[in-house]
Amino acid sequence: MQLRLLHQSAFRLPPSALAIRLLPVTLIATVLLATQLPTVCTAKPMWQKLVPRKKVAADPQGDYTLTETNGPWLVMAMYFAGEEGEAKARELVLDLRQNHGLPAFHWGMSFQLDDANPGRGIDDYGGKIRRRYRRGNQVTQHAVLVGNFPSLGDPEAQDILKQIKTITPNTLRPDGESPTAESLTNIDKFRNYLRKNHGKEGLAGPMSHAFVTRNPLLPKEYFAPVGVDEDVAKWNSGQEFSLLKCPKKYSIKVATFKGRTSLVKAGRQGDSDTRTRKAKKDDPLVVAVKNAHLLTMALREKGWEAYEFHDRHQSYVTVGSFDEGQQVANDSIRLNDRDAQIIIDTFGALTPNNIFNRPAQQDLQLEQQKKRQFAKRLGNQGQVASGFHPKKFVGLPFDIYPKPVVVPRRSVSSAYARN
Repeated sequence: MQLRLLHQSAFRLPPSALAIRLLPVTLIATVLLATQLPTVCTAKPMWQKLVPRKKVAADPQGDYTLTETNGPWLVMAMYFAGEEGEAKARELVLDLRQNHGLPAFHWGMSFQLDDANPGRGIDDYGGKIRRRYRRGNQVTQHAVLVGNFPSLGDPEAQDILKQIKTITPNTLRPDGESPTAESLTNIDKFRNYLRKNHGKEGLAGPMSHAFVTRNPLLPKEYFAPVGVDEDVAKWNSGQEFSLLKCPKKYSIKVATFKGRTSLVKAGRQGDSDTRTRKAKKDDPLVVAVKNAHLLTMALREKGWEAYEFHDRHQSYVTVGSFDEGQQVANDSIRLNDRDAQIIIDTFGALTPNNIFNRPAQQDLQLEQQKKRQFAKRLGNQGQVASGFHPKKFVGLPFDIYPKPVVVPRRSVSSAYARN
């Protein structure tokens, strides 16, 4: 499936460039994952084009090996295989840095060869041919990558990509004495002829097959983060007992405070609640944040392991931390811990025990009203539901049904951004 995602021009290589065209597809499949993502480009402002690029280090003794801090997006300029692959790649890296001011890096990776990954054809004895470039049972490939771009559609990335496709570094010139001089052949000249006849700007150089790709050292989760977005993580980072700091996988949500969604239902269609505006201190979402924080701190003072969490729509409070749990019907979670059931019974409305402060007389009246509303929804003809005991603490209500939730985490990209 991955082969269909490969950049097609990566295969149209000069036939004389033996070290390049015999490159196993493993490296290509590894670094070309980004080609399946859509490119969104924006034009670079004129003033930005006039700003000179930052000077690039080009020490012949320097180490320009690719690391996790580079990128996360780069241009795949060239790749090599064979015994001299690393030397060729590092030579090109230095050439691009010294003569073109491009921040180039070398990345090498070895793959284990086995009988399940043979070459094509059979040998004189009927056995499957093994791949040519190998050291023992390993094959090594070397790539030259350029740039430190924050996104796939970064305007500077597109500018450098165009530059790389048309330049001919000294190490790749056919009339030079470089070991990579064979990389430019009559096929490259034929490409230039086709580009000219199709109205494309610039002549195609030996790196005309270059493309933008991701840093292969970063995990795939970096580019498809599974977790809260950066803004939500920032809102919760300053809280002493943020749910993001919960050490285990699950917690139990015991109180929920809704935000602006309640205003949308009550307001008129097209009213200002659909527009972005500065939050006021009496906005439901602001009040929800305050209530969740107040309840969390009050529960902590009573000795409960309470956490608070705030997202774009609501704030809520959880109690406890657990590692063992299973997903069951209706996307609910069952926790295999006796303490979990104790928490549910303590804070839920289905049990009569109430270890919290007795509510004021006004709160008792409101409680009876809520009971009647709840009973009516259940079809009990307006009678107060038996066994229904909603609870509250410091004047704030708990949920009727506490339920286990997965502890939210920062996305991987947010974690890398902090380092």
